[in-house]
This record gives sequence, structure tokens and C-alpha cells, in this order.
Amino acid sequence: MSVPKTMDRMTVGDTLATYEFRVTPEFNRRYLEALEDPHPRYLSASGGRAVVHPGLLLNQSNCTRSPGFSLPSGMAAIHAREVTEFLHPAGVNTLLRVHFRIIDRYRKRDRDYVVVEAVIEDEDGTVIMRRRSANTFSRGGS
Repeated sequence: MSVPKTMDRMTVGDTLATYEFRVTPEFNRRYLEALEDPHPRYLSASGGRAVVHPGLLLNQSNCTRSPGFSLPSGMAAIHAREVTEFLHPAGVNTLLRVHFRIIDRYRKRDRDYVVVEAVIEDEDGTVIMRRRSANTFSRGGS
């Protein structure tokens, strides 16, 4: 049995386990209350389903949500850069899947960086959002 790679050791092409979530009306409402953003498009859409807030999609698509994410003890991930594309709205109560793939690894200013692409798809396979996050890692006071 092989030991899964920790995030700091992943290489281009490696994947993390898919994360699935459903934004229930209650989850959605609580998120909107926390943001103080009660816009009607997020609560009830005319002629359709309410739309999930884009901030909630960002929160749920962080690579740390993957069941396969891990770091060695005492190590922390530091978010360094982000590029996000919102391609389609996600409907409240829709099953969403986040797929994670390592798309780049580089060294800059004596630090190693890993770039993770996270793609959110709905239950019909429609791509909702794509984000690319660069992360570096630190042990203790380094």
C-alpha cells in the first residue's frame, strides 16, 4: 500500500481526491446572512432556482477541502496567488463536484510553489468555476 503524497511533494499531473458538496437552501441562507448580502438572486430566482453566491463557491473549492489534502506535521500552506473564472451560475440545492489537479510547480525567491487548478462542475457536468491557486509552504518560523 502506497502512502499518499503530501501537498508539498505533489508534481504536475498529480490529482487530489474530488470533493462533493450541496449548497442547501439553509446553508445558502446562513452564508448570505454572514455576508449581509440578501440579494434576491441568491434567495429566489424568478422562473428558476436561486443562485449560489460566488464567495461560497470560492470557499468550497479551496484545495484544503479535498479529502486527499495533507501536509506534514508542522507545515503550513501559504496562499500566494489566485486566478478565478466564473463560467456559469450554480443553482442552490445542486450537487457540485470539485476536481483538483496540480498544473505547475516552480521555485521563486528560494521558495517552492505548487499551482492547483480546481474545477467545479454541477451534476450535469457543466463547468461552473475554474480557479488556479499558487501555494507555498512554511515550517515553523521559515
